[in-house]
Amino acid sequence: MRRYYVTGTDTDVGKTRVAAALGRAQLRHGPATVVKLVQTGLPPGAPGDAEVAAGLAGCTWRELHRFAEPADPWSAALAAGCEPLTALALADEVRTLAGNLVLEGSGGAAVPLNESESLTDCALELGCEAVLVVGLRLGCINHALLTIEFLERRGMAFSAGVLCERWGTTTPAYRTDVERALRGRIPAFHVMRHEVDGETGIAEAAKFFASIR
Repeated sequence: MRRYYVTGTDTDVGKTRVAAALGRAQLRHGPATVVKLVQTGLPPGAPGDAEVAAGLAGCTWRELHRFAEPADPWSAALAAGCEPLTALALADEVRTLAGNLVLEGSGGAAVPLNESESLTDCALELGCEAVLVVGLRLGCINHALLTIEFLERRGMAFSAGVLCERWGTTTPAYRTDVERALRGRIPAFHVMRHEVDGETGIAEAAKFFASIR
């Protein structure tokens, strides 16, 4: 059984598409589940990130907590009148799930879960390997290096990085610049190309993840 933590340099950088690709790759080795630890910004009944990713992957999904406020998990819980979640309690919920697990974070790696913890602390408690999603746009090298430093200081092991063309196509030269800056910090890279439907990109990324297992 493998556990992966899909986190990113920011919100809306492509984590759900990457989680879908990783979930599809894990199906080659047995049952797989995409898990959204904390979904924020959606009302009850609306499809969440885990459901969307699992639909693209063809695997099962679980959403552990949902808050309507479009904010970090700490602020969203407080806005709903709830006690903030804790990393240990979330990890205990995840431990009840069998098979290969793909945990999708909320926002960036350091987004707060409570006064002193982030979702990264939950992933560390579970012994996850990190998959870092870098949204390709101006400024992403700085965001990526800061995220890597944050994860390294916490003791997180890296599985791979995905450079995601979330907002449009980029040039080969720009992608090379980004990868050069991150090379040596992450074991393997994949470029997830921009497209309307996403299926081709998810299939290609799934092959990449299968090759590095």
